[in-house]
Amino acid sequence: MSTRKNFRLLVIATLLLIFTLALPGAQAQDMADSIRVSVVAGAMQETMQTLADAYMEANPGVEVTLELEPEGGAFQALIAAGNQPDLIITSLGPQLGTLVAQDVAVELGALEGAEDLFATIAPETVTELSGGLYYMPIGIDVTMMIYNRDLFEQAGLDPDVPPATWDEFLAAAEAIDNLGDDIYGTVFWNEALVWGGWYWNMLQPIYLNANQAECQLLNRLGTDIVFDDEECNLQGFFEFMQAAQQFAPPTMETNFFSRQIGMWLQYGYSWEPNLESAAGEPMVIGEDVSVAPVPTPEQGQTSFTTLGGRAGVILRTDPAREARAWDFLQFMMTDENNLTFITELGYLPTLTSLRENDYFQEPARQPFVEILGNGILPEQSAAAERAAVEVQAVYQQAVVEGSLAVEDAVAEAAERARGALEAE
Repeated sequence: MSTRKNFRLLVIATLLLIFTLALPGAQAQDMADSIRVSVVAGAMQETMQTLADAYMEANPGVEVTLELEPEGGAFQALIAAGNQPDLIITSLGPQLGTLVAQDVAVELGALEGAEDLFATIAPETVTELSGGLYYMPIGIDVTMMIYNRDLFEQAGLDPDVPPATWDEFLAAAEAIDNLGDDIYGTVFWNEALVWGGWYWNMLQPIYLNANQAECQLLNRLGTDIVFDDEECNLQGFFEFMQAAQQFAPPTMETNFFSRQIGMWLQYGYSWEPNLESAAGEPMVIGEDVSVAPVPTPEQGQTSFTTLGGRAGVILRTDPAREARAWDFLQFMMTDENNLTFITELGYLPTLTSLRENDYFQEPARQPFVEILGNGILPEQSAAAERAAVEVQAVYQQAVVEGSLAVEDAVAEAAERARGALEAE
């Protein structure tokens, strides 16, 4: 065969290769044939297995292996050992910022198809971390007040007019608390104060209402606390919580679902399954219980909530595995598959297209959907975690134990939080 013919065949082969790589499906050749996905044990594991099976059926020869999230949600040991999963389905919160700061998360916003996908996501559920989009919000949770209609009636309160202000809440809590020794006006998850900064997400709606979402714990750069500024009204938060605690049991051992609690300000949408196991028989929203916004200091103010929920994060491995993990994450975010995830696990939609779905138009779910616009994402950094832990430690002393004067709580929390930030 002549040299010229050889050259011509080489050119043709090269052009064919370039053309093949340009085809829409060609990228699959650059994807790994297996990935590992970290999930939480229980219901999520079952739902994710269903989605993984569907993905493998659509992609013959690909294996998606599920493994349980490490205790406490800390992936650092696995990362240090080079044994990290490819994709983690984890909680919104400080861990996201920690992974980004450690440069172990893939920047999703730069990936092919990301711009179009993020355009379908409710903007309040996404925030940039270090200037990029590093997580995909898969399902959202919000916190509202749930209250026992029967206890309201027994206490002479109108169950169709829930308290809208702090003073109204305290008055209703006292009236219900007076019904008997085993009945409480409200309840707080005080044992969770020592379980880490994630619990701040459950307290934060009350704090956000105190300052009308003008403040979180840190400044925008995350370099210092701001909660000691007078406009943040952490003082008012401590005072209200101390007043409310006198009408509450010391822990959640007596919880709202026991039917012995009048109101609970920390009822998340994902708690809905617990209504089924309420004492005696299932609680029904609209009949046994109702849901309302968390009260505000003054009448007419906006009630805010914290956006919790689940997010997908791709950890750095190698390009082929990262590409496969991104393909699987996009598969999870199709309307059909995302609807499966959020309805089975009790989350609200981040895809704006699903908010009009009939499932979320049901009266019991509408209050949660309506308040999404007033949702505030938690601060997602290790610094915020450290600050929250110190605020909770002071909360334990001032609100729960009464061992610290409430008027000294803000100064004590500020000193402790700044010390924790400087020590890092």
